[in-house]
Amino acid sequence: MKDIKELQDMLEKMKPVEIGEYVQSEYPDNPELWSGPKRIVIRKILNFERTRMEK
Repeated sequence: MKDIKELQDMLEKMKPVEIGEYVQSEYPDNPELWSGPKRIVIRKILNFERTRMEK
């Protein structure tokens, strides 16, 4: 869970453009994560990472 918190802190400090670039480079196979307001994109990324950690 510490990794998720660090990721959340990092994303919240980024500007929307920076988040867009980060998501497109880190998650190129998941374009559904790219769209929406900053807060929604952060939530999508965190949920995706939590799901990936559970597997």
